[in-house]
Amino acid sequence: MNVEKHLEEISAKLAKRVDTKSCFACGTCVAACPISRLTGPETYHPRRVVKATLEGEAATLLAEPTLWLCTSCHACLEHCPQKVPVSELIKDLQNLASSMGITPEDIVAEVENILTTGWALAPSEQANKKRSELGLPPIPIDNHGAKDLQKIAKATNLQERLEKVKQRKAEEEQALSVTEEGGGMS
Repeated sequence: MNVEKHLEEISAKLAKRVDTKSCFACGTCVAACPISRLTGPETYHPRRVVKATLEGEAATLLAEPTLWLCTSCHACLEHCPQKVPVSELIKDLQNLASSMGITPEDIVAEVENILTTGWALAPSEQANKKRSELGLPPIPIDNHGAKDLQKIAKATNLQERLEKVKQRKAEEEQALSVTEEGGGMS
């Protein structure tokens, strides 16, 4: 995979949507972003993503865990006076990172849960116990829906991406283990 080529495509896509100089760093995207308000702009800063992309530095964002904090609420896009598609840009970068095997473990677990149960968060035993106490039936697991999702995952190579993420994580753990065994020396 040629990461630089993909990053150029993402930049070109952004340029087709808006004049690349249209972001005048007003900070409206940051002010509108609920995640930035929650974590603080020093932690999550949508404008930084636009700036890095415009300056050809988006590769530095691919391994950043904060790239995955975007909720895709599109508040940044809705509030931007220049209509810079920040949320779409973030999604493109997430997709590129994912294709490289860079995806947080919790997202992988959530996707696997969806493919297995049809739920992002499978119903817990506690929830079903409480439902039983209230005279309600247990929350059903939609295996049929999960099977449909599995077909989509297969058609879109999602399973391959998940395996790539797991392989990358195993390689990182192995490298860390080797480093620790060697006393931190290379």
